[in-house]
Amino acid sequence: MDKDFMARLSALRALIRRDKAVWYCDKENCDGRPHDGYPYPHARATQHPPAEAWHEWVLLTGRGWGKTRTAAELVKEWAKTPNQQICVMGKKESLVRSICFEHKTSGLLKVIPQEYQAKYNASGGSGRFFLRLTNGSTIYGFSAEKPDNLRGFAFDKAWFDEYAAWNKTTAQDAFDQVWFAMRESPSPQMVISTTPKPVKHIRDLVAKAGVFLTRGHTKDNAPNLSEIALEKLYRDYGGTRLGAQELSGEILEDTEGALWTNLIFETPGFRVDTLPPLSDVVVAVDPAVNSTEGADFTAITVAGIAIGVPGFPELPQGYVIDSVQDHWRPVEAMTTAASLARRYGASRVVLEANNGGEYLSTVLRMVAPDIRIQTVHAVKDKRGRAMPVATLYEQGRIHHYGDGAKFEELESQMLTYTGEGREKSPDLLDSMVWALTALFLEGGGHEAVFNRRLAGRV
Repeated sequence: MDKDFMARLSALRALIRRDKAVWYCDKENCDGRPHDGYPYPHARATQHPPAEAWHEWVLLTGRGWGKTRTAAELVKEWAKTPNQQICVMGKKESLVRSICFEHKTSGLLKVIPQEYQAKYNASGGSGRFFLRLTNGSTIYGFSAEKPDNLRGFAFDKAWFDEYAAWNKTTAQDAFDQVWFAMRESPSPQMVISTTPKPVKHIRDLVAKAGVFLTRGHTKDNAPNLSEIALEKLYRDYGGTRLGAQELSGEILEDTEGALWTNLIFETPGFRVDTLPPLSDVVVAVDPAVNSTEGADFTAITVAGIAIGVPGFPELPQGYVIDSVQDHWRPVEAMTTAASLARRYGASRVVLEANNGGEYLSTVLRMVAPDIRIQTVHAVKDKRGRAMPVATLYEQGRIHHYGDGAKFEELESQMLTYTGEGREKSPDLLDSMVWALTALFLEGGGHEAVFNRRLAGRV
């Protein structure tokens, strides 16, 4: 081979070796394929961080889009500034290690040139899992399972991986704790890479003002993926709900594990503007343990039952009429319950005895001695109590009366509550369940109304 050719070949190899390091090119709308000056796959235009000032960048895309590589490359850019303290957090520490740090093509150990890596400690434990660079920057790995482990740390930047998969009971707490840990950073930023799931913390994040959102489809990264695997994935899952989530990066409308779906609320006849003659009305109270600002709400639901409704001659229909909640003191809560009972002609106020109901019964007798009281005892967990009521909704036998805005919080709880772990108590949902249980299942002369042979049918 001539010397000129060898020199060109050597120069090309040196260019590729730039640690294949120059991930971002300046070509407008680049598709990431090799071109002059970048003879290797690199960032597509959509994988560049936002051009304008930002604090939270969410990569909400299908699997295989390149989220991990995009976030890892951004962390590398951050870490070029000396003495940066960067948090990398995932669902479990083992996943942070195997994906964010050690992934063979996209992990931090791969994208950060080895000569810049001073020490990598993967032994685990709070603060002991880290990659330290020669310029003093340190990248820490954390599990989202124990948000309290973040206390005492001070970070400049953060990367959350597969945020949608985090435990619903700790995700928001972990998110908040990292922001507290970045409170002294002159330019705090967080990149969140995730395939979407219909969970509350993802919905809340996407809806939040100021979030920079990048959406993407698996096929956007087709040149870097297996053609055979892509063909099979689209053949098997194209057009399905799973495909919409995992390939298209769409947030499905229903929460996994929830007892209610949007379809129930969209069914014709679910919302009504007028009430038929009601054979019974109850006011149900789900009491809070205390009335402090950070405590659960005390929630109150008004519901009624009607028999012989046109179009439903044989099956009694239920109507949720009102739904309110607040941090009331006991006297305020019982005064409100009594007022609602009188306004809607309720036969009784239903109080949960397990959670202060006995005391509230005394208070209610003091403020409204004319109101009949029914105390109920929870022998099942919240999800277990809610399941028969959810079945009534599925049968199309429960309706919401009046302006839908007053049920916005109740319906949000219905769509998102799963009953898993330490999930926050769904106060309005619980009071609604007590009201409809009292009408259809446990009293008022309507025990036989719930037809178990129809369970699950719409």
